[in-house]
Amino acid sequence: MTVKTELLGFEETLGEKVIKAGLCAGCGSCVLNCPFWVIGFRDGKPTLIDECPVCGVCAQVCPRYSFDVEAVEKFAFGRSRKADEEFGVVKRMVLARSKDPEVLEVCQDGGLVSSLLITAVEKGLVEGAVLSGVKEGVPCYPDMRVAYSKAEILACAGSRYTFSDRLVLGTGVAGAFWMARSSKYAFVGLPCQVQAVRLMQMLPNPPVNWSEAVRYVIGLFCTETFTYDGLRAYLASQGMELEDVRKMNIKAGKLVVEFGTGEVKELALEPLMEYRREGCEACWDFSAEFADISIGSLGLEGWNIALIRSERGEELFRAAVEAGMLETRPVEEEPNVLKVLRRLTRRKRRRAEARRS
Repeated sequence: MTVKTELLGFEETLGEKVIKAGLCAGCGSCVLNCPFWVIGFRDGKPTLIDECPVCGVCAQVCPRYSFDVEAVEKFAFGRSRKADEEFGVVKRMVLARSKDPEVLEVCQDGGLVSSLLITAVEKGLVEGAVLSGVKEGVPCYPDMRVAYSKAEILACAGSRYTFSDRLVLGTGVAGAFWMARSSKYAFVGLPCQVQAVRLMQMLPNPPVNWSEAVRYVIGLFCTETFTYDGLRAYLASQGMELEDVRKMNIKAGKLVVEFGTGEVKELALEPLMEYRREGCEACWDFSAEFADISIGSLGLEGWNIALIRSERGEELFRAAVEAGMLETRPVEEEPNVLKVLRRLTRRKRRRAEARRS
C-alpha cells in the first residue's frame, strides 16, 4: 500500500492557507527558522526568495497554520486548561505595580513588565531581554531591541499600538548567544508572537534549544494593532503629529494621547479600526494564553494585572517581589477587572470565529 505524503512546502502551507487567506500575523517565525534561508520579508509578510526544499519547518512554527492548543499547553505548563479556565492555564492572578520611581516615570500603566525585566537582568536570571522599542528617528515606530541594562529596558517602556514584525526575529540574537555561551534571555511579545515562540520551543531537534535560550516568555494583553501609516493618518486627521506624542493608551474605548507638553487628548477609537492590521482579525487570543506571565491593565489606573501561568513565571515574579521591585494586591480588590477580562476574551474569540467562518 502506498501512503500519500502531504506536501509541506511553503507555498502549499503558509502561502495558500495563511498568507493568501489573510491570516498571517507577520510574526516572522517562519523567516527565522527556515533552515535553508529561502523565506524573506516583503511588506510585512513572508515570501519565498529562493526555491523551497519542502522541509516543513515553516508550517511547524506558524501560529496561524495549525496551532494545537492542548499540545502547546502541555508543553509549556505540563497540563491543558481546565473547563473553568476561560483565560487559559493560570496558576494565580495578582495585581501589581512597580515601586521603582524611574520605572513609574516612563511606564505605560503599572510598570510591571519593566520591573520584571530589570529584576531578571540585574539578578542574573537572564543576560538580556528581547522586546519592542522605538526605531531611531521614526516617532512611535516599533522596532526590535535587545536590552542588557536597566537604562535600555526603560528606553523601551510604553505601548505603541503598531506591530513590530522583527520582534520574533530578535530571538535569533538569543539563539546565537545560547549557542556561543549558553546565555538565557527573556522575551516580551503580543499573543501571536508568544504563540510563535512556543512553537519554536517545540521544534524537534532544532539547532538552538529555544526552551533554554528563551528562559521567560512575557505576554501582553492585546485586542488588535494598527498599521503605522494608518495611526499617523488618523492622528493627522485630528490635527496631531506623531512627532509630538509622548505616550498613547487605550482606555474605555478611547485613544488617550499625551503630548510632550503634558497636554492630554482623548480620541474616539472606532475610526482607528479602519487601520487595524488584517491578520489581527483572525486572532482569538486576548490575554497571551501561552506566556509564562501575561500582563495587562484592563482599565486600572497605575496598576497591572498579572496572570502567572507557569513555574518559570512564578519564579520570575517571586524574584521581583523579593528584590523589592513590586507592590502587590489581591485581584479580588478589583472585581470589575475579571469582568473586563472575560468580556474582552469572549469578544476577541467571537471576532476570530466570524473571520474564519
